[in-house]
Amino acid sequence: MLAGGGARGIAHIGAIEELYAAGYEVTAVAGTSMGALVGGMFASGHLALFKEWLCGLDARKVFDLVDLAWSTEGLVKGDRVMGALGELVTDRPIEQLPIPFAAVATDVVTGEEVVLDRGSLYEAIRASISIPSVFRPVRRDGRILVDGAAVNPMPLDRVQRTPGDNLVAVDVSARYSDAPERRSCTSLNHYQMLHSASEIMQQRITQLMCRLHRPDLLVELPTDSFGVFEFYRAAEIVEAGRRATRAALRALERSQRQSSLRERPIPA
Repeated sequence: MLAGGGARGIAHIGAIEELYAAGYEVTAVAGTSMGALVGGMFASGHLALFKEWLCGLDARKVFDLVDLAWSTEGLVKGDRVMGALGELVTDRPIEQLPIPFAAVATDVVTGEEVVLDRGSLYEAIRASISIPSVFRPVRRDGRILVDGAAVNPMPLDRVQRTPGDNLVAVDVSARYSDAPERRSCTSLNHYQMLHSASEIMQQRITQLMCRLHRPDLLVELPTDSFGVFEFYRAAEIVEAGRRATRAALRALERSQRQSSLRERPIPA
């Protein structure tokens, strides 16, 4: 399952690549926010093309994708981003994708979680990435939809499961890597205060989801690894996702070997 985290969500690409390199096959995917975007590109069979486009972005190109809305509902329209994606990959119904996919959004009026697993792929992605106050929300079926991270940043319970499969969680907003003493000396502005509070909330929800739906493999990238809007560092972030997945797989292998030794019967 692919969590949200802004630009850090690009690490999901490296995670998926590393899983395949290790001999795993991804048979279904669910994602929130940036996890929904990467998951949707993967489920449609165009992850490599999407990665190539991302890695070609510099700071200027990222800025050019920002279309200001001057609206009370959000600062950014989001039309340029979705238009750029449409030039890469044609929109299609989710139910026609080669790999089962679900995106998570939030009904900002009722507070309900909304699982988007049918209809337009791009509409589902656009709803799931609608960071409140940043992107304008999406209106669909009488609902006003924003970023799914508000209710389910790690949608472990929304993926299509099959008997005997492994549940993999990729958390790109994991606990901070810096010491608390160092962070406490950092000067925080109004935006940083709100953003930090939001990330802490999402971390807590993610921890709860991992206890309720324990993943077989948990890949973690600290929330202070990359900035939310550092899309121009795509190549670095992809590689960070690969390293984090490689480390998680090694830890899983060690745990399995230790478990096997404990369960081995003692010769008479």
